[in-house]
Amino acid sequence: MKRFLRVLITTLLVFRARRFLRANRTQVIAVTGSVGKTSTKQAIYTILKDHFSTYASPEGFNTTLGMSLAILQEEASGFSSPWRWLKILRRTFFDKKQPYQKLVLEMGADHPGDIRKLVAIARPFIGVVTAVAPVHLEAGQFKDIHAIAKEKGELVAHLPKEGVAIVNDDDPLVRGMPTTGRRMTYGTQPSAEVWASEVAATSRQLRFTAHHKNQSAAFDVPVLGVFQLYVLLPAIAVGVSLGLTLEQCAKALFQFRLPPGRMTPIDGINKSHLIDSSYNASPVSMTAALEFLASLKAERKIAALGTMNELGETSREAHIALGKQAAHAATMLIAVGPEAATIKKGALEAGLPENQIYTFFDSEEAGHFLKKELQPKDVVLVKGSQNRVRMERLIKVIMAHPEQAHTLLCRQDKEWEKI
Repeated sequence: MKRFLRVLITTLLVFRARRFLRANRTQVIAVTGSVGKTSTKQAIYTILKDHFSTYASPEGFNTTLGMSLAILQEEASGFSSPWRWLKILRRTFFDKKQPYQKLVLEMGADHPGDIRKLVAIARPFIGVVTAVAPVHLEAGQFKDIHAIAKEKGELVAHLPKEGVAIVNDDDPLVRGMPTTGRRMTYGTQPSAEVWASEVAATSRQLRFTAHHKNQSAAFDVPVLGVFQLYVLLPAIAVGVSLGLTLEQCAKALFQFRLPPGRMTPIDGINKSHLIDSSYNASPVSMTAALEFLASLKAERKIAALGTMNELGETSREAHIALGKQAAHAATMLIAVGPEAATIKKGALEAGLPENQIYTFFDSEEAGHFLKKELQPKDVVLVKGSQNRVRMERLIKVIMAHPEQAHTLLCRQDKEWEKI
């Protein structure tokens, strides 16, 4: 019965979402990729919102049901409550919704065919592909990274002829994706149409010069890590493709803030410094985060790392590699989740002393242990996957102001607290 109701609700919302887009001639900008979708979506919104009537989907609304809710400007799901769903259906069918010129959507894919379904609801005028990484490799998901690339490529393969495909020139699996629209590349080399030079990452911001044709402009963005270029450059490419100057993009991104759980600096107890990257994790994003940790100057650097989910047969190898990377970036390792012992094995093989490695199955338990260990000026990187790990629970225990958790941390809704 629950499955029938979910299918019925999804069908009704998809129907209403399609009609709403057609009636208002809304221009859709869609983002997909294995990493950085939500952050890129927010960067695009930050650039466009002062120049166009713009709406961006809420965090995580990247499935058939979620995206339909986003198109209809619903900020929350009905979850398992029939009464909430009835209220949502009443609003979406009978309340007047504010029309907008630009709609920035996130399109996720856990299985083959997902992107095609989403494009059928909201055909993009601009399609952005961030990167392809080895995720969603469990049984029934994707066979390998090439299957993932093929799926992500469905976004730019279905653009109108006058549309724009914005693709990562530094990722060979993305660069050559076939498209029916005009291709616009971004990257760190002059071969890309929008590219960055003079890149410098500090403990507070990312500075670089962006180039497009005969334009160039200096950017100073309050984000952590060089890898955030792959969030900012596609957003800049969207801006210039819609007629904005690089200077206008730079002014907007000076005010940009990443969503919670994406390399967010947070004050820790006992005057420690936390880097909250607890929203999710993959081998690619873990490597980038650990490289940033390694670049920081601190007497003691702690890596609190949770299991990376949905890696299929590559899981053991990936977690051993993670442990080795952590050994080179940190002086202490806290490993959490089902693969904690595997992470420990990699760290031991790389030479991290066993008395500096601690394993836990539960992230909150790990937080209470770390709370007793933290010293002034310690730097703690916290990162892990979502289901079964939830590293934000560790951060909540060791943050200096836990009363601010609802605004600073990811997944603080009441529904998430029940999971």
